[in-house]
Amino acid sequence: MKRLCIPLLAAACLAPAWAQPSMSLADALQKARQDNPELKALALDAGAVEAAGRQAALLPNPSLEYVREGRMSEGGSSTIQLAIPLELGGKRAARMEAARAGSRAAALELAAGRARIEADVAAAYHAAYLAQEHVALAAQVNENGRRSSDLAARRVLAGKISPVEEARARVAEANWRIEGVAAQKELDEARIRLASLLGVEPREIGALSAPAAPEASALRLEALVDAAPAIERAAAEVEAGEAALRVERAQRVPDVALIVGSKREGPERERLRQNIVGLSVPLPLFNRNQGAQLAAERRADKARAELAAARLRVRSEALQAQARMQSAVQQERLVREDVLPGARYAAEAAMKGFEAGKFNYVEVLDAQRTLVQAQAQHLRVLSDFYRAKADLARLFGNTDIKDSK
Repeated sequence: MKRLCIPLLAAACLAPAWAQPSMSLADALQKARQDNPELKALALDAGAVEAAGRQAALLPNPSLEYVREGRMSEGGSSTIQLAIPLELGGKRAARMEAARAGSRAAALELAAGRARIEADVAAAYHAAYLAQEHVALAAQVNENGRRSSDLAARRVLAGKISPVEEARARVAEANWRIEGVAAQKELDEARIRLASLLGVEPREIGALSAPAAPEASALRLEALVDAAPAIERAAAEVEAGEAALRVERAQRVPDVALIVGSKREGPERERLRQNIVGLSVPLPLFNRNQGAQLAAERRADKARAELAAARLRVRSEALQAQARMQSAVQQERLVREDVLPGARYAAEAAMKGFEAGKFNYVEVLDAQRTLVQAQAQHLRVLSDFYRAKADLARLFGNTDIKDSK
């Protein structure tokens, strides 16, 4: 029993520090929704805009004035009056409509930000997973290189091959080890990027589960473009611009103030009380809000132009991403079904032939390099597919892009 426990304890002590329960893409997305700092900031900004909308519904405050002239015992006067502002021209309704449009634009900004962040998380997750696979591939290649160099050393001792062959094998093994160090560096950087999006420390990210296998998607882009977060946000900006324009047009009508009060004057015994009723009306001789109205018109026109530009941009980027994804699916199938099996067979056959003394080590090394290049090509094609899929998710706000029926 002790002999069994000691190796297990040693293995536990030597386990990598980052070894944690495996994390899936769904886990990563859920973690980002809860802890991503940028997403929290967007949610707080949307809340602030909603709170500002409540202010728009409030009525203007009345003002109370008290004026005293001279001494009351000597015939002075005192006046108390209340000025009640009355908004005309539909200002309050236009202001409330603009606030609602602003709240909707902020909510869509939050939705677009969430789609972008979730797409970034998916891209970072896929990059980290592929880096993890690269590390595993480098470890496998390093083990094969070690076996090859040990075999070459035994054959040199047996006098069957030249020491030059062993030297080549040792150099190849060293190169595989260097590749392993570079792969581990790539994995560490990918974990750091993923951790920053999740709002956690890199050491909290364990092994990553395999994402969904590449598959072709026949997306109806025209239907998806209209519902894209960037398009909806741009349309909301148009509505907000038009509402702001209506607010500025309402400002052309001057507000009036209803004045009511009471005035007392004269000596104490002869004091007279008079009621005061009046109106205060600004005269729009110079300022008719023409500059602010023109500026609002220009901003509304700008919002419409940005909506048209957003439609063109989203459609163009979606077509490009879909083309890249479909190309990556085809390439991945070719590499997996045609290239990898042949490269594995050639590497195994070359090793067996080298062990039997039929091949020299140069042929073994060439076959191993071909296999490594095929495996690396497979990882690159997977990376292209996942990047294109993340670009589509960023555009359409869906990290699980599938066939559109």
